[in-house]
Amino acid sequence: LIAFANKPFYTNIATFTNVIQTDKNVSYSNGYFYLHGFSGPGKIEIYSIIGNKIKSISAQNLADYKFTLQLDSRNMYIVRVVTKIEIKTFKIITP
Repeated sequence: LIAFANKPFYTNIATFTNVIQTDKNVSYSNGYFYLHGFSGPGKIEIYSIIGNKIKSISAQNLADYKFTLQLDSRNMYIVRVVTKIEIKTFKIITP
């Protein structure tokens, strides 16, 4: 028995044109962490690459937030930013 289909399987395909994406990033330079694109209260967590928590910081407003933290050079760290509406995770390699 052989069956042939003349219609596409998915006939109701919706397209979304109103996509809003904001650029959120974390950077590290000269002993300072910089957060861009976030807003409102939140928490920043810094982990070593093997998962050990190094620091946890709570902030009332993450808009263009900056804080100091000395890290070993040429190492990779995980930065987790937690807000009321999202959790973003970044990898940072220190110079």
